[in-house]
Amino acid sequence: MNDAMTVSGSRDAPESWEPVLSAVRRYAHTASSSPAVRCGEDELDYRTLVDAAEGLADRLTGLGVGAGDRVAILCRPSTAMVVGVLGVLSAGAAYVPVEPSQPDARIRAILGDADVAAVITDEEAVRGLWSAPVIVIGRDAPSQTNSMTGSAGSPSAPMEPSTHDDAYVVYTSGSTGEPKGVVVGHRQLAWSSWARRTVYPGSSTFLLLSPLAFDSSVAGLWGTLTSGGCLVVASADDVRDPEALVALMARHCVTRTLCVPSLHRQIIEAAKSAGEHPLPSLKTVTVAGESLPDALIERHFAVLPGVMLVNEYGPSEGTVWATYRRYTAPAKSTIGGPAPGVQLHVVDERLKPVPDGERGELCIGGPGVANGYLGQVAATAKSFFDDPWGGDRRYRTGDTVRWNDDGELEFLGRRDGQVKIRGQRIELGGVEAALLLAPGVQEAVVLPDAERTALVAHLVLDDGADVAGVRRYLAERLPSGHLPGRVVVHEQMPLNSNGKIDRRALEVLIADAPEALPRDVGVEVSEATSSDVSGQVAAAWAEVLGLVHVPPEVNFFDLGGHSLAMLKLRDALERHTGVQLTVVTLFRHTTVAGQADFIRGAGKGSVAADAVGHRSERRARASQALRRRRRLNRGQE
Repeated sequence: MNDAMTVSGSRDAPESWEPVLSAVRRYAHTASSSPAVRCGEDELDYRTLVDAAEGLADRLTGLGVGAGDRVAILCRPSTAMVVGVLGVLSAGAAYVPVEPSQPDARIRAILGDADVAAVITDEEAVRGLWSAPVIVIGRDAPSQTNSMTGSAGSPSAPMEPSTHDDAYVVYTSGSTGEPKGVVVGHRQLAWSSWARRTVYPGSSTFLLLSPLAFDSSVAGLWGTLTSGGCLVVASADDVRDPEALVALMARHCVTRTLCVPSLHRQIIEAAKSAGEHPLPSLKTVTVAGESLPDALIERHFAVLPGVMLVNEYGPSEGTVWATYRRYTAPAKSTIGGPAPGVQLHVVDERLKPVPDGERGELCIGGPGVANGYLGQVAATAKSFFDDPWGGDRRYRTGDTVRWNDDGELEFLGRRDGQVKIRGQRIELGGVEAALLLAPGVQEAVVLPDAERTALVAHLVLDDGADVAGVRRYLAERLPSGHLPGRVVVHEQMPLNSNGKIDRRALEVLIADAPEALPRDVGVEVSEATSSDVSGQVAAAWAEVLGLVHVPPEVNFFDLGGHSLAMLKLRDALERHTGVQLTVVTLFRHTTVAGQADFIRGAGKGSVAADAVGHRSERRARASQALRRRRRLNRGQE
């Protein structure tokens, strides 16, 4: 059994934690021609990667950027994105990853809160979002990146970061809906990368599925490049299409990857459909960001019996991870024990240790605990505290856990109003606060749905208030992952015996409550409408989303759709229309009208060409992957 006060992972001397930038530069000298980053047809070896990054650093230095500054990176997945991150660190600054697809208001809020000294982007349109200097870099051409960022004269001497300097600031949702930046220093990042190399020894070909603005990108990015591996960056279109991901893994002989369990479930099914032994190079899959169901563990080993499965747990405030549990066969889902150097405490509300087997809040300590929240002294003091048991600072996770009889931690949920939806950490209070600012909203309660794949907003509205207007208001202010998929309108909220809103009663009502859509804006699905293309598409949507009225011009995701539902929609559309669309096509045409127009286009010739082209591309990738597998270095994990 575990000591009731603390459980610690193995430790090592801080001197052994090499800064990530130093490690990457070392490989540029010792393995200069080894592939470092791939995305699409673009590839950079370690020497080219470091040269491009130091050229960008010279450009930043010329703008006055240096130690103590922060530089935003608004780039879609690409090799240039990785150059941008290394370039910022090479200039002595900290990088601030920002998701370009977020609303402009959200991007401005992050750039303002971080007080960035410069912005690196692959889109000219960003120039109007912030007053700081903007450097536009090419997405796919390293030569363009080099020539763009190079400066006249001799390059500056490479900077070596101090362990006391900040490395990056990653933003999470705040309790008021405002962005909250977690500050991670070079010491914490060096520890996290060292610990990852300890748990996952050897170099790898790693498929990066996480956007840069998600903290899980830190695991793939630095865990790979500090061990001399190759980072394969998946495009946004690839991530939306599990079949494309399986082909991508085969093409690049991917050995490791990390994703949320819901995405891994899609990949497993796509791999099974691809035939026997579809991913012979794959050695390890790490899942994180969501609870791992027991059924998914069983499914993993049924389809990928020789592939290790690792369940990781950890907040941004702990530099991505704090615990892990390896699986080589089906077993009960837990979050395991501490990562190297981590101390775990399960405590009560007074921060007193609870006996093994009892529920309590998980506090983590060790060298990975972040520096706090940028510019938020009160929030930092509430969550971070000096270790009363001796040692490093501690962070209160807000997660409820307990030690089981096998000495492993079981995750039991959140103590507050925070949930994870498809890997994104969302504070329900933040979404509720944003809703209460929307015109016409009197009361608002936000809850996860039963499957915890989407949010449900319960509203009391003023007379004449428009639900569509409320959706538009939120879409301009919150990231897409924070938008309620379903809106239920009530005349009044149910109250409990204490006169407070009865959230449990609302949870019960979710399954039966009708979707709050005006009857005159939707296509009512019936046999009469299913005879034309628009009606057939609407019928497919109604089947997948459980709606009676389907609006022709409303985005699929605004009606409660998500990536898992999009896969169901693809199959439903094939049944209703007789046409098989690719997942990428569905993501590009996200309304009933748009999909119907696409299906009608050129007598369905464009659809057929799209489907045939997609199949031909998969066959070509599979053929190329077979040739690459024959050349696979069997000594590489």
